[in-house]
This record gives sequence, structure tokens and C-alpha cells, in this order.
Amino acid sequence: MKTTKETKLEPCLELFGFTKEELQERLLDRLVERFATAVSIDDEGDEYRKPSPIALKLQELVKKTVEATIAKVAEKHLLPNVKTYVETLTLQETNKWGEKTGKKLTFTEYLVERAESYMTEKVNHEGKAKDEVNGYSWNPSQTRVAHMIHQHLQYSISSAMERALKSANSKIVEGLVETVKIQLAEVEKKLKVRIET
Repeated sequence: MKTTKETKLEPCLELFGFTKEELQERLLDRLVERFATAVSIDDEGDEYRKPSPIALKLQELVKKTVEATIAKVAEKHLLPNVKTYVETLTLQETNKWGEKTGKKLTFTEYLVERAESYMTEKVNHEGKAKDEVNGYSWNPSQTRVAHMIHQHLQYSISSAMERALKSANSKIVEGLVETVKIQLAEVEKKLKVRIET
């Protein structure tokens, strides 16, 4: 009768309450844990675990692989369906009972209409619509697009003037410094100190 290491090991494992498969599983778990974590000691001497560089690299690779797979699936199956859905989607206004009223609009037509409505909506001098202001003091003064153009022009003019003033101020300061130097040189020539003994 041949005896192998396995036959000698199995009775020993049974004494400890393990089967061969349980021991292999525990050893594998322990190896993975040692491989995936790094043990460090902090300033107070306490031990703490953190992911090892290899584990971090594996996580990064898994994340990239999953993201690439999701992107491929989305590009192949999801995006064409969404594009078709958006192109064929029609919207229609309803009343408070859910009955359809008004005209049917495609999604693109709806977006264009909403953008036009937003830009031509009346706003106050601060650029706020009536529903954006609390109280009764709201007074329409212009459309939103006119307000936006006014704000942009004001910003552009203000920025240009600030740059021009900075440039002019630097040139004035340079001129003043040069003038003061010239005047001091002339005063120095006129003043001659004589020391007599």
C-alpha cells in the first residue's frame, strides 16, 4: 500500500476539525489578504492596514475595464435608442385633469420654443423675472436677452476702462518720477554747500 502526503495530512487535519478544502480556502484567503494589504505603523506605534500598491493598481485596472465595457455597451445599445427616442418624442400640454390641450411638439421644437420664451421674457433692472422676485415691487423694464446684452457691454466697457486707466496711471507715474529726478538734479546744481574753516 502506497502512502502519500495527502493521506498522512488528512488525519491530522481531521484532528483540528478541518477538511482539505477548508484548509486550502483559508490559506488562499490569507494569501490574498497579505497580497492586497500593506501593514504600516503610525507615529504612536499602532498598526494599521491600507491597500497595497498592487491592490490599488488592480482596482484601477478593474475600474477602467468596467468603464470601458459600460461605454461599449452604451454606445452599441443605449445611445442609438436614446437618439431615436429623442428624435421621435412628441410633447403635448395637458390641463389639470390630464386631458391633452395645445399643439404637439417634437422635443427639438419644444427646446427651441422654451429657449425663445426664456430669452424674450420680461425682467426687471436686475434681470429677474416676476416669479423670481418676492413681493410686489417687481417692475418689468426689458427682455432677458436685452438685459444680458446690457450686462455684457457694461462688463466689457468697464474692463477696457480699467485697463486703460492702469496703463495711463503707470505712464503718469513714470513721468512724475522722471520729472522729480530732473527737478532734484537742478536743485542740487543750484545748491552748493561751502564749508569754511
